Amino acid sequence: MTYCERLSEQLAIVATIDPIALTGTVAVSDAFVMTNHRRVLFILQTEAAFASASVLIQENVASAFTAGTATLLTGTTGTVVGNASQYLYEVSAAALSAGFTWLRASLTGMTIGDLISMVVLADVDRYKPASQYDLASVDVIQSTA
Repeated sequence: MTYCERLSEQLAIVATIDPIALTGTVAVSDAFVMTNHRRVLFILQTEAAFASASVLIQENVASAFTAGTATLLTGTTGTVVGNASQYLYEVSAAALSAGFTWLRASLTGMTIGDLISMVVLADVDRYKPASQYDLASVDVIQSTA
């Protein structure tokens, strides 16, 4: 039988917006560094009564995304308008501006009380297994094989 890595060894959960009912009109994901990854996939999920939002993928030179330091990654904005839907935004490390290594997602223009969640998956190009790059909040990785 040929060895095949588990998906948990190939993909890392590098950022999230935990499932929440919004208390404001903006939500941001964890910031993460792209130095060990070639590609990341932002997966946004919305509730059945979701109205709309703008999705912005931001890049920065450091992990602290303070006002005025983050810039919008070219070609990564989108408008979310569907109810009970999933939205995928894939970003290549090559798309980052020179000197920029950090990313995060920012959702704006939502209604207070909207239910959303986001998971950001990254491949691991340089060092494996990917589970070593999971967020500290990943409690269990279970596999049947």
